[in-house]
Amino acid sequence: MLKQTDRLALAVTDVDEAAASFKKIFDSVVIDDILDEEANARRVTLQWGCDQLELFEPRGSGPVADFINSGKRGIFAGGFALKDPAALAERIDKAGIKVHQQGDRFVVYPKDLRGTGVILSPIASREQRVGLMDKIWQITYTVPDLDSGVAFYSNLFGVEDALTNRYSSELWGYHAAITWFEASKGAPLDSLEYLDPYEKSKAAGRFLAKTKGMGGIYMATVHTPDLPEIKHRVEVTGGGWEGAANGAMGFIHPRRTFGLLLCVTYFDYIDVRRPNPEEPDAWNH
Repeated sequence: MLKQTDRLALAVTDVDEAAASFKKIFDSVVIDDILDEEANARRVTLQWGCDQLELFEPRGSGPVADFINSGKRGIFAGGFALKDPAALAERIDKAGIKVHQQGDRFVVYPKDLRGTGVILSPIASREQRVGLMDKIWQITYTVPDLDSGVAFYSNLFGVEDALTNRYSSELWGYHAAITWFEASKGAPLDSLEYLDPYEKSKAAGRFLAKTKGMGGIYMATVHTPDLPEIKHRVEVTGGGWEGAANGAMGFIHPRRTFGLLLCVTYFDYIDVRRPNPEEPDAWNH
């Protein structure tokens, strides 16, 4: 059912500061500023490349305040676009998970779904790029068990038939899987990744421990041809950039992006080696 990874939502304590910081790095633009009564939060939406970034600042008790007061930082929800979000919302509701309708979009708060908030929206055009970012290509969950995590979310989101490849990272200490919404060369990279950390002292393991073993949304990855400029802006506005040796990928530290661990890379760097039905194990080569 899922078609696009189209947005991220962050819970922040100062939405104006966060919006200004993202503008400095990405040239993102505020396109909406409302009171989200259900979340009891001010919700500012940034056009962030071809996708969107939503910033939630609590106005009192509610799901955003609960998220922040529990000591969590970072991604409050990951957003997916699809042809019929109402049908998927009904599927999630029938699984016993509370869904909130907001016009033509549907929201599941983190406390109701294993720490992984979800925003479901109709498919929209992604051709109008704003600023230096292109698109979100991946949202990453940590899970306490890889097999059961992939099975649970694949069934819940109706993507059981999508190509899912598995791999392991000795460097970062986890076993992982990626479900690709379109598994063909040159297609959009939109995907959902799962990490099951076995090295508890490394970053993903520490994140899982902070969630008391429940899991949650660990990070996201975007692609852009303007990686060098983003790197430069991060470095000259306070630092927090960690680059890969090959120069094709880098990470922005969560302290610079209000709890969001963000990987930045090039489309071609991922596309050339992504799995497809003919080469399902290409990621391990």
